[in-house]
Amino acid sequence: MLIVLPSLVSGLGVAFILVAVFVDNNLVRNISLSLGVVLLWLDFFITMAIFRRTVRSIDRRLRRIEADLRHEG
Repeated sequence: MLIVLPSLVSGLGVAFILVAVFVDNNLVRNISLSLGVVLLWLDFFITMAIFRRTVRSIDRRLRRIEADLRHEG
């Protein structure tokens, strides 16, 4: 799920931007473009949050392994 969520959000963002490019209605164009850009920014922040969570998890595991090695040695 952590990998799929940013892809879905960015896919929706690109879809809204494409709607804004191809639709000839000014109101629909403005709303779609705004939603598309917001979703692409949201994708960036979701990806960074997932990356931060993963790095913290790796750091915890490394600290645990290092502590176990110090106790054994």
